Amino acid sequence: MKRPDDFTLYPLSSSLTRRVVNYLNIYRLVIAMLLGFAHSSQLMDISGADSSRAFARAILISYMLFAAYHLFSARRKDTNFFRLATYSLTTDILFLSMLVLALGQLGGGIGILLVFSSAVAAVLLPLRIALFLASIASLTMIGGALWNYHPDTTTMESLLQAGMYSVIAMVSAVMAHQLAYWGRDYRLIAEKHRETVYELEQVNELIIRRMRTGVIAVDHDCKIRVMNETAWFLMGSPPVRQRHLNTLSPRLNQALANWKKNPFADQKPVLLEPSQAQVLPSFVALPGDPDFGALVFLSDSNIVARRAVELSVNTLAKLSGSIAHEIRNPLAALTHAAQLLEESPQIRLSEMRLVHIIQNHAKRMDGIVENILQLSRREHSRPELVPLHTFLYEFANEFRVSVVNRELEFEAAIDPEETLVVYDKSQLSQCLWKLLDNAVDHASKDKSIPKIRLALTKDEESGFCIITIADNGPGISKMQLDKIFEPFYTTRKDGSGLGLYIARQLCEANQAELTVDSELGQGAFFHIRLALARGSPKTKTMKPLV
Repeated sequence: MKRPDDFTLYPLSSSLTRRVVNYLNIYRLVIAMLLGFAHSSQLMDISGADSSRAFARAILISYMLFAAYHLFSARRKDTNFFRLATYSLTTDILFLSMLVLALGQLGGGIGILLVFSSAVAAVLLPLRIALFLASIASLTMIGGALWNYHPDTTTMESLLQAGMYSVIAMVSAVMAHQLAYWGRDYRLIAEKHRETVYELEQVNELIIRRMRTGVIAVDHDCKIRVMNETAWFLMGSPPVRQRHLNTLSPRLNQALANWKKNPFADQKPVLLEPSQAQVLPSFVALPGDPDFGALVFLSDSNIVARRAVELSVNTLAKLSGSIAHEIRNPLAALTHAAQLLEESPQIRLSEMRLVHIIQNHAKRMDGIVENILQLSRREHSRPELVPLHTFLYEFANEFRVSVVNRELEFEAAIDPEETLVVYDKSQLSQCLWKLLDNAVDHASKDKSIPKIRLALTKDEESGFCIITIADNGPGISKMQLDKIFEPFYTTRKDGSGLGLYIARQLCEANQAELTVDSELGQGAFFHIRLALARGSPKTKTMKPLV
């Protein structure tokens, strides 16, 4: 059995019920005022004694007051429109039924108003309540006709009219209720399809974003509407405001113009001016959408060469991993022997210094071996949706715990606003650890207290967020800025030169960009630039999909 406050039996949704009730309240007030005007101007024929006229006048005045009250009730914030629909339609049926009894006939359009109110009640209310109200209207019309029937003065036409109105009221209630349920079912189906389309749009957006082929959608004026990350990099990472293809690459714009003239001609490689990347463009027309003129696919003509380089790097990494694994065993034996020698009671101070040198260099070699093994073991990224605003907060707490015994000032400035990216969580954690360790090591060079800052900023307009790791170290010279990401390049005696290289490799594997800004004496700022994960089923975005 349904509870009294359960409104699941009502045909329409809450928002649609509210809208219909608001229109119905205005309609009721207008009808009440028109009936009152018709009565006061004697346009409405009321037969019978003065008591009948006084009764009809009281009914019309009360009806107008109730119509105004229902209109006022709909303006309140705490109004339950399901209940208001029930009360207001019951008011309509009762007052119009009493007006039929006062008039003694169905003239003046009262019968039509009763039929209309019965149909509206079937649209807004459960079927049993709607049929109850429709039966009241039908019985009132038939009862009033029978009560005023006199064989000598009344024809059968009034009885026939009352019977027809009664049948129409009941049939209209049943049909209107069924139509309301059909409308609700179609609305639910449409909403389900809308959710499905929205999910497919997110999947398509993710696929386009992760594609290695550049994708650009331009309208008929060659204005860029959509651009994925690969195309954004190939076009030289242009600002968001530069949206015209001719401004970014006149050669690609000319290739598009040539294709429009002759779609079947073979396309030639094009050198993109901003990035100096040579690509082979292909174009696809979109005649179904007037806002988009064509899709431009940018295939890097050097893709084969890059794949060969990647294969060589992977082979070299595996070879280096094998060599490093073979080095680790004798290195462990060497370290263990140095420890035993250090514990010997016969060792002299001068020899102890040599033991410490052996241990320090063995530790450094072990770090180099570990980095090489990590580079050789690195698997392909497994991207997933990562909430950076919570992930970085947890990561910052973990880092604080790890450096609790060190003299270090660590600050985390993380924007609490929801920030979603597509990234491999484990690889993001590895990258951040390497950047933070690098920042701590370099900030400790001048023997001052290291100050490290982890920050997250978000730019909805550009479609990117940036993770920044800053330190108060001595900074990096301009000559070194171009070399710090090269393998085995280091400025520290005990460094391996692989930390930043692996960090950049981890970023590139997840289609993120790792850059650095620094000046001597001003510290270093490492930035990880990531594409925001987003999608909207309602509007077409003008921003890049990167």
